[in-house]
Amino acid sequence: MSATLPTTPARFAPDPAFARLLAQYRTERGWSKADLAKRANLDPSTITRFEQGTRAPERETVIMLGETMALPVVERDRLLAAAGFRSELWDDPLLVELANVLGDSTVPAGAKTEVRTLIRMAISYCRLSSRENHSGVGRREGR
Repeated sequence: MSATLPTTPARFAPDPAFARLLAQYRTERGWSKADLAKRANLDPSTITRFEQGTRAPERETVIMLGETMALPVVERDRLLAAAGFRSELWDDPLLVELANVLGDSTVPAGAKTEVRTLIRMAISYCRLSSRENHSGVGRREGR
């Protein structure tokens, strides 16, 4: 399994899924195409072409649009995927290495099972910590 993941789409034609998703996220915010263009510092015709499916965006533009609309990570990744790009999460070398280890046929199945158990525990810990942080549980005065 290669550690290098594609950063550009393998196709040249824009994917209609990106056009639909961009329009959906924009309208959910109550923004016009001109509003999004102004906030993203793009020409309004660029947003129109993206939403008509006549122009494919660059990866950096998709990321910037996601940031402009303050999309949560999951929605930002959906927008990236719809445009034919990999998730931003793959920018983390540790996650790439983890995927390589779990995909390595020379690693024993038992070891992979243990790694997956550790990952589940780490996820649970983070979710618990996040809930405690939001509810104020575990905080001390003066912190």
